[in-house]
Amino acid sequence: MNVYEIVEKRHDSPAVALGFFDGFHIGHKKLFEILNANASGRKKVVFTFKNHPDNLLGFDTKYILTNEERLEFFRNYGIDDVYFIEFNKKIMQMDKDRFIEEILIDKLNVSVVVVGYDFTFGYMAEGDSKYLCEKLHQFGRKCIVIDPVMYQEHIVSSTLIRRLILEGNIKLANCMLGFHFFISGTVKRGNRLGKKMGFPTINIKFDKEKIVPKKGVYVTNTIIDDKRYLSITNVGTNPTVSASENIKIETHVLGVDKDLYGKQVKIEFIDFVREEKKFSNINELKNQIAQDVEYVKALFCKASI
Repeated sequence: MNVYEIVEKRHDSPAVALGFFDGFHIGHKKLFEILNANASGRKKVVFTFKNHPDNLLGFDTKYILTNEERLEFFRNYGIDDVYFIEFNKKIMQMDKDRFIEEILIDKLNVSVVVVGYDFTFGYMAEGDSKYLCEKLHQFGRKCIVIDPVMYQEHIVSSTLIRRLILEGNIKLANCMLGFHFFISGTVKRGNRLGKKMGFPTINIKFDKEKIVPKKGVYVTNTIIDDKRYLSITNVGTNPTVSASENIKIETHVLGVDKDLYGKQVKIEFIDFVREEKKFSNINELKNQIAQDVEYVKALFCKASI
């Protein structure tokens, strides 16, 4: 898969997906299935942005997937080329007709464009999916708009999934994603307090642009060297033993007690267990961790029956 940071004139006529595709949720999957079905042997291309447009407007929108993770999802769906463009003031202020004519027609030379029902573009988001299709049809190009994808009574969207993650509603978020929300990172050295209490933990250094679930304890899977282990993860500041306000991700991996410093691991979040709390002393914390571990083991055994 080729990744480009600028758009140069193409001489083929690719099938193009437009969107940010954060989360690559079940709605995005449907869009890419439609893209594949309508490519008709042409190159499959994604036009997207490196940075979320909201952030240029002053919002601090965290990502469900990092840029590298998004690229991996594109690769897995057989995308040939990705235009990974910086969303800047020039793009933000581009007129909707200029975007269609200069980017989609003159440079990308699209044959078919696939977008979601809520796709917007151009200055002040004045262009929408309906307008895009009307203009592309005038140029003799095909345009397909994907209807909303529902889960239960909810329209699936990255915005909703972010809110669910921040609320700790990981199970529902995972159902809409179609996979377990995860955070990847490099294992770094901690204070080794968990080991002293009999529950060694790994601490990971992760991308600060990644969204982090609500503070609390979670049932997780930890993937180490392509092997998946049942684990329990605390997201928070560990207030019993630390005065720092920095969010940490600390994971006790069941059945693994070896030095993982420097390893790249992936932590998949399965379900919320309880709120993070400050205990009166270390013994109270130790007893609660023991209860949490037994709870996770019981869940695992129940799921295995």
